[in-house]
Amino acid sequence: MPESRRSTRSSGAARSSSTAADDYFRQARGLELHPASRRPSIDGMIDKPGRHAGGVKRWDGNRRMTTEWDCLRRDPELWFPDGDCLIHLYARGQSRRGPSFRLPLAQLASSQVFVAYGSRPDVRSPQSAESGSSSDRIYFGNPPTVQARELYIPAPARLSPGGAFRYHLTTRNVFASILGRPVVGTHLGQALIDLLERMNTLNLTEDDHLRDILVYMEDEGYGEFRECPDHALAVLIFAEHFELQGLWTDAFVHCAGMNNRLTESGEFEAVSRVTKALMMRTRLETDLRLEHAGRSLSTFLEDDLSAAYLGLGNGPRVHLDRFRSFLHSFYVGRYGYWPPPINNASNVAFSQSAFRSMYFDFRSLYQYLVDTESTTSLQDQKPADGGLCVFQNVTAFDRRHGYASLPHPHPLVPECAKDLTPRSAASLDVLKIGAPFGRRKARKAKRIAAIAALSAATNSEDVTVMDCPLVREYMWFEKAFTLEEKEKVSLAEARKVRWILIYTILQVLVSVNKAPIEVRDTGGVSYPLCFQNIGKPPWKTSSRAQASEEREDEIEIMPDAYYLTIRSGSTKSPKVTPKYTASPAPTLNMSHNLSVRSPQPLRASSSALLEHGHDKALSLIEIDSDSNSS
Repeated sequence: MPESRRSTRSSGAARSSSTAADDYFRQARGLELHPASRRPSIDGMIDKPGRHAGGVKRWDGNRRMTTEWDCLRRDPELWFPDGDCLIHLYARGQSRRGPSFRLPLAQLASSQVFVAYGSRPDVRSPQSAESGSSSDRIYFGNPPTVQARELYIPAPARLSPGGAFRYHLTTRNVFASILGRPVVGTHLGQALIDLLERMNTLNLTEDDHLRDILVYMEDEGYGEFRECPDHALAVLIFAEHFELQGLWTDAFVHCAGMNNRLTESGEFEAVSRVTKALMMRTRLETDLRLEHAGRSLSTFLEDDLSAAYLGLGNGPRVHLDRFRSFLHSFYVGRYGYWPPPINNASNVAFSQSAFRSMYFDFRSLYQYLVDTESTTSLQDQKPADGGLCVFQNVTAFDRRHGYASLPHPHPLVPECAKDLTPRSAASLDVLKIGAPFGRRKARKAKRIAAIAALSAATNSEDVTVMDCPLVREYMWFEKAFTLEEKEKVSLAEARKVRWILIYTILQVLVSVNKAPIEVRDTGGVSYPLCFQNIGKPPWKTSSRAQASEEREDEIEIMPDAYYLTIRSGSTKSPKVTPKYTASPAPTLNMSHNLSVRSPQPLRASSSALLEHGHDKALSLIEIDSDSNSS
């Protein structure tokens, strides 16, 4: 609460300019305010919170609330009535101000904070622990009479008043991180940077301060980037400052997805110009790719699978068009129209929810028909059975668009028993009788055999796949096609033609739903996360970083004695700041992998990623016959 300055003209003017809060504290203290008591000093700046506290905010990450904060004089969140340690933000004897924090000594002792600050807390008597100013007792109430200890933490004398105020905020955030309270500061990203740097300068027994800060960020909700520009930008700034590439990529992808909303956040001004340009370029490239994908899906890849790219005879081409008409009717029934109207906000025909819904449809259809024994290896290909070559066509499509091939490129192909066809010997015996009933019976037997063959060439034992509406409609379509016999195409060729369209559509949908492997949360967002070719982080594109990489490429010849010393482990490496690196580790089942067996996304914390790293060998679509998790 700011105190009004005394006026030298008249005491009446001074009384009129003072606030009700000043009068309250004057009456509580029983004394007058004198100019000498308000003479500014480095640590005395916090005597008048309004002087340097302008723009300071409290960042509640779990509730996603940002509020103005002006409680450095006495922080209610760090004032425990039964606390037995009093924290003063000034040197001993420098101020008659009371303590700013009252904390439980046991939690502070476990964090080695006393050793870090080089101070040994002094024991205070129960009476002195409660003595402070009378105004503090009136405002905060009389705490219980406990034996308290004191810790004095002044700001370094070399700092300016503004720097001293920022130093005190970081000191407060150190205790907040120990006790699980939100941080405060003018900018969230800078507050987190100051917090980790202070932890690194404190000579605590634990060396992995980065892991502790990442765990704290997760617990406080700062690691939740979805639909939150403040958190994504703050962690992006934090990761760029400490060169944490995995964390930087995770935050960058969400920032690029929310690119049109970033200017509304106060954190945006602290982002480097290189990163801003990189986000704009990445988002523009992705929007163009999404626009092209939307046009292709609107016609169900009519141009991509035209006669120029897919050589089909007249019968298979007619059947392909008929299958497209079936898909068109299915999605008209779902959305009421097809293609969907253009989203004016992103200039993309499909929303993210539509892309994801179609992906789950075609993923289930792919799983319903796929031959799980097929592979992309040329050596393991089955002998050609004649007709349309599925492997050649789908791999050509993947190469043309730069897609990674799906693990199983072939479908299950139906096989009809030859003795049940109309031209079989048994059928000819019936035809010799010349009875129309015999011909109808033979035709019916053929249809039953064809339907049975189609049903056998599926993975219908998977219950989750059978729950998909598109799969159930597809089963009806195959049955209707078999009974009508309008098209001059065999069951096997028709299945191959449909499979090529299913495979290629799924590849397009994967490309617009797949997030980089570093992104942990992909569900429940209204913006795209399928950013490709992000490029190197800013610290790897600088001339200094390039020169360092060139030096690392040089071969340095060392004496054999040095090599033996390293092998023996006697050489000690200097202590450095921990890096957020990606090292080989067990596979993490992440939602960005779009696993066909695990539609529910799983989330790994930043600390877990720091410990285990990112498995770069994760497949785009996992089809593991041994995995039954859902």
